[in-house]
Amino acid sequence: MAKSKKTKIHKKIDGQILQMNKQFSNLKMKQKDKITGWVYEEYKKYVTEHDKVPDLLADEQIVEAVLDKINEAQIWIPDEEIYDYYRRKKPQLQKRLDNEKVIKFKSYVSFYKSIVDQDRATVVICNLKHEIIYMNPAAVTSYAKRGGDKLIGRSLLDCHSPESRDKIQQVVDWFAADESHNIVYTFHNEKQNKDVYMVALRDESKLIGYYEKHEYRNSETMKPYDLW
Repeated sequence: MAKSKKTKIHKKIDGQILQMNKQFSNLKMKQKDKITGWVYEEYKKYVTEHDKVPDLLADEQIVEAVLDKINEAQIWIPDEEIYDYYRRKKPQLQKRLDNEKVIKFKSYVSFYKSIVDQDRATVVICNLKHEIIYMNPAAVTSYAKRGGDKLIGRSLLDCHSPESRDKIQQVVDWFAADESHNIVYTFHNEKQNKDVYMVALRDESKLIGYYEKHEYRNSETMKPYDLW
């Protein structure tokens, strides 16, 4: 049996004949695309400004902002249709926003990694189990006789005396005691004329690991802007 078409209900408002039971699906594709964009734009704006998923009151504010744009564009659609559309799409809006954040973060990772990789000082990053999880090229070269990049995955403590191991653990415990505890001067290497520090690594305020920071005191030998 053929499905009957929905009866259109019209009303004359301000000289215009408007379909009162018009649905979102009845809109032209360009109109749908505009509204979809406005909905996401307002949702993203709220989450970015408040750093939280909108509650019911915020949902109304978001939809009202979208309705203002719809009216400015002179697109006719019953308000309730936009409320329904927003409620259906809200989970997808948050998923889209989360995916954008992940993509944005990944695009930054290459920048962060490049900063570490281009450092002429050795950088060895460890997790809280003291496992070496990353070595920059300078570290791989510097520790070549000890295994170079084969040290990744091994314990940093294996490379130190019992006394040094205790000191490393004391520093890590100090890092964990307060989120303001982030850097400790450990020693001066006279032969290489550098100061050495242990630095806390955090995800927001949570301690996730540490690395050894080397600051050389020798004067630079390169000529300024020597590009040739």
